Amino acid sequence: MPLARHPRVPRKRPGAPSTRLRAAGCWAWLALSLTLNACSKPAEDKEVQAREAAYKEKYAKAKALFEERCKTAGVVVKRTVKDVEGIELIKVRPKLEWGDKAYFDPMFEGAAMADEAQGDSYIASFLYWEFRNPHTPDRRGVIKPPGTKPGLNEEAPRMGYRYVDVRDQSGYQRWRYQAVRGLRDPEWLARASWAEDLERSPQSGKPAPFAIDYEDIVDPADRAYWVAGTRIKIIDQSNGEVIAQLTRYVWDPGFGGSTTGRWPWQHANARESQQCPISRGDLSYVTRYFVDSVTIPKMGD
Repeated sequence: MPLARHPRVPRKRPGAPSTRLRAAGCWAWLALSLTLNACSKPAEDKEVQAREAAYKEKYAKAKALFEERCKTAGVVVKRTVKDVEGIELIKVRPKLEWGDKAYFDPMFEGAAMADEAQGDSYIASFLYWEFRNPHTPDRRGVIKPPGTKPGLNEEAPRMGYRYVDVRDQSGYQRWRYQAVRGLRDPEWLARASWAEDLERSPQSGKPAPFAIDYEDIVDPADRAYWVAGTRIKIIDQSNGEVIAQLTRYVWDPGFGGSTTGRWPWQHANARESQQCPISRGDLSYVTRYFVDSVTIPKMGD
């Protein structure tokens, strides 16, 4: 009688886990991952919420500060003068290179006028003509070189000043600038390169009747919230009287953030909700618009 055989039990390879053990390990790892993710998600949410709360708190303080400063902003005019042939610039807005780090600096002195024309272009802005649009009478016009013809929806030009005197850094020498018609094609100048038609000569005679000066407001407490200001004055040089003053403030609610490629101070100048008083015209010529509304340039020959 043959012996009964026992069923054969498969042998396990040394160190090889069974299918059940492998499955158990996978589930354990998955459970651990889910637990870790569940723990980290609330932590990340709390960080985001904390950052949002901090930003909202800073935004509220900055907005309140800006609105408080705006109570002192605006134009004060004691008197206006007509038929003014020339003015003197005590200071000229310095020229900055493209992407200069000053545009990202909370303590940048010229922050409140970051979009203003600079260097020779600042000088030229007072000499060039203004072309207004009759359909937008509440806005100032485009500034273009003398001799430019009116374009579509542009009125006949309003002249700028005939000369602009500028003091050099020593404060003793004055230079007289004039826009020389015919030196360059005005249409080309308007499209390509401003101030290429300017000529200057030493000036030692009687100074211009009115001088323009500015004082940038750099308060560290304000700048911590990215609020900046400036004061522009028109001075009667015969007696030193300030006949008009413009006080201007801007603020950047992004607090200097530039991860999207924005230039914080130019961004602050570009939006009406972030400037006071609101400029009704090209931001490159805020000073020109203010000055020629008080000391009105002489028209005609």
